[in-house]
Amino acid sequence: MDIVTVINFIRDFLLTLMSLLTMLSPAFGGPGAAYQAKNADLLVMSMAVVSDIHVETNNPNAYENYEDLLYGIKGGKDIDAAAYLGDNVMNGQIAEDVFFYAGLIGVKPAKQNLVIVGNHDQGNGEGDAAKLSENFIKFNNLFLGNRIDKTYYYKVINGCYVIVLASEDPDAQTFILNTEQYNWLEGVLKEAKAANAPTIVLNHFPIRYLQGTYNGTQLAELLKAYNVDLFLHGHIHDDLGADNFYNWGGINCVNLPRATETTHYAPGDGIVFEVYENEILVRGRDFIKGEWIDGLEFTYPITR
Repeated sequence: MDIVTVINFIRDFLLTLMSLLTMLSPAFGGPGAAYQAKNADLLVMSMAVVSDIHVETNNPNAYENYEDLLYGIKGGKDIDAAAYLGDNVMNGQIAEDVFFYAGLIGVKPAKQNLVIVGNHDQGNGEGDAAKLSENFIKFNNLFLGNRIDKTYYYKVINGCYVIVLASEDPDAQTFILNTEQYNWLEGVLKEAKAANAPTIVLNHFPIRYLQGTYNGTQLAELLKAYNVDLFLHGHIHDDLGADNFYNWGGINCVNLPRATETTHYAPGDGIVFEVYENEILVRGRDFIKGEWIDGLEFTYPITR
């Protein structure tokens, strides 16, 4: 191991240690504003969703925003799970991963926390994507106990199928599904349809970005054939507005913003979706301010 590697390791370790001590200190941070489902008595399942957190070793603002975000999610009285739609860290560094997952186990924002891999988590073209994908699996298993063996997986939460997709691009730049994952997806969708279950798909990239053996139109047709109710993604870093709630190829989609943004708009934005017997209610929420976002409330019928 050369001296530069040693110095960088010590730097990353110290930065991570200081950040963890700051996050876990009782004097710093605390529960966010409480919120609840629109109709808690009829609620089947509810999930908070954010994207593109980009924890970075030399960006203390991102650390602070991340902690505030987690406490804001934790305020949900009826939240069953929370999802983080990729680019959770900036460079795929171990120190960044340690901080990100330590935040989840330290704050415990939801009963279940589903982490999706993004291009930055896989090195964004500047690292070994395959190795970083292995690290992603190891961190999920170690910190969250998800016991996944692939970067893609699914969970059944209160009878709802939540399916997580992951890009297979060896350069960690674009959205690619190999045949193994595509066939796996179709198998899970068949299972969900047979169970007559609401189905939500989570991915870092939008459907239309898919390229390679399969393209976005083919993916949309597959999702439509099996009555997928909602497709949630990040990656684009748009401000959260009405245009982020859209239909592509017959699939209802939501484009999540960068949750720790500090340049173009205030940080904290994400969504909460609430599954009821015949519909899914999606509401925009600023988790850091602890406020619902005016004008961002949409209802989608559940197709069975």
